[in-house]
Amino acid sequence: MKIITVNINKGGTGKSTISYNLANWIAEKKNKKVLLIDGDHSCNLSYSFSNLGEENILNIFKGRPAKIYPVSDNLDFIKGSKNLKDDFLKLKDRQNNCMIMFMWFADNMDSLEKYDYVIIDTHNDTSLVTSNFLAVSDMVIGVSEPSRNGYRAWLELKATIEQLKSELVDIRSRESYITTKPYLIGNRVEHNTTSSKEFLETLEDEPDFLGMIQKKELLAQSLLKNENIFSYDKKTIKNHELFYNNIESVFSKILSKIDR
Repeated sequence: MKIITVNINKGGTGKSTISYNLANWIAEKKNKKVLLIDGDHSCNLSYSFSNLGEENILNIFKGRPAKIYPVSDNLDFIKGSKNLKDDFLKLKDRQNNCMIMFMWFADNMDSLEKYDYVIIDTHNDTSLVTSNFLAVSDMVIGVSEPSRNGYRAWLELKATIEQLKSELVDIRSRESYITTKPYLIGNRVEHNTTSSKEFLETLEDEPDFLGMIQKKELLAQSLLKNENIFSYDKKTIKNHELFYNNIESVFSKILSKIDR
């Protein structure tokens, strides 16, 4: 099982949309078992799934059994909560407050090992809640739109991960519990704008840049329509063949990196 967390400390970059479509692509196109987790208190992913009960991710942070909802043959889901916040959970007062998800995975490995991949969507912040998701992951995908602030947020994400690695260590061996590796994806990139051109030029020498995803309304609308882009009709997919080839190439790079 590999855990992928999607995060960057900037709103409006398309994190939830990428998480949603990546999870569905792996489940449908790669025929792998996926657990998708809504770790964003905005609950954008949760609104895209119907017929869910009241139980949500708060159970994990409260030490209760987690409710995992089946979505399709290969995709399961843990619902988000608007109360998934440091203050509500009183995380500052708790020991190991960045290791709650880490311990939950360790305690439930027998039931979770059926999944090939876990994908966690997060809020655009550096909270203790978000630190839990970063700490437990094998890979962190930073999703940035083409802007100077987006690239700054990517640099901040890398610094946050390095800080977690230095702080969350075994007291005897002094080895870090955190082994995650950050990678960057450019999202909503346009071929004819100065900002997109400058953004891509900036990333030419960035070794952890996996590629860019073009700005497309069909991708932006997927969460609103509660449909992943790979479930669209054949005519739509054919009309946007280059876009689909590109996004599948980026998604394939994600898997190639994490499966090494």
